[in-house]
Amino acid sequence: MNQEERLRAFRANYPNKSLAVAGVEWKYRVGGAGGRTLLILPGGELVNDMGFDLVAALAPRFHIVYPAYPRVRSLDDLADGVAAILDAENAPRVTVLGASFGGAVAQCMVRRHQAKIERLILSNTGVPLAHLVRGRKIANAVIASIPWQVLRRAMAKSILKLLGAPAGELPFWRDYTKELFAAQLGKADVMANLEIQYEYHLRYRFAPDDLAAWLGKMGGKAFVIESDNDIFNAERRKALRDTYPQAPVYTFHGAGHAPGFSRAGEYLEVLGRFLD
Repeated sequence: MNQEERLRAFRANYPNKSLAVAGVEWKYRVGGAGGRTLLILPGGELVNDMGFDLVAALAPRFHIVYPAYPRVRSLDDLADGVAAILDAENAPRVTVLGASFGGAVAQCMVRRHQAKIERLILSNTGVPLAHLVRGRKIANAVIASIPWQVLRRAMAKSILKLLGAPAGELPFWRDYTKELFAAQLGKADVMANLEIQYEYHLRYRFAPDDLAAWLGKMGGKAFVIESDNDIFNAERRKALRDTYPQAPVYTFHGAGHAPGFSRAGEYLEVLGRFLD
């Protein structure tokens, strides 16, 4: 099957379920054949079908929970909503894969709901840094002033660039991003998420000893995946590694921000080693 056919099959085989949490409706997909549960957290795309090929590859080995993010006010709301989904699905302790913005959600989750997480995989993400607050605030104000018709085209181009997908896949991803901003996300969704990203750097501070009990008595394990040419620069990659000094690190060379798309085969191999 080509990508379009695989996406249609994914949406049909993993239909969205719905759960109300604190008055907010969450959508999430579940499936897979394995006994262990893998929680896959979206990045800034916010939706839960961009990783359809990754889910299909991992589904024979894991029971997968894959939420979309609703419009909420804080990272705490996102972490608590995902935790409620795990409760609803009777998934007491899971492995979490958080890439990009999903890594921020994952880091918040492991601090608010430690007992629910056994392994934490942080991929191409960063920790909150105070010196980024001012720039985020200015950027959000500028973005808020851009008309949606212009903004959604710019965001679609940005996602295509960040994916770094092989040239043969670009027509599919152009159509995907066009649909994403035409049918699934509006400007209010985008701005709400950008405010949460601003809040991440404003409110949160993570330290190496935050998870001492989780890594010790609770037997938790953390892993880091990075790229040497990511949009997360060398300073931010070092800050993440310094926050999780116990975590094994795998560095992709020249894979950009999304090695799961630019180097899909290698990414699956790395995940397999961490997951095992």
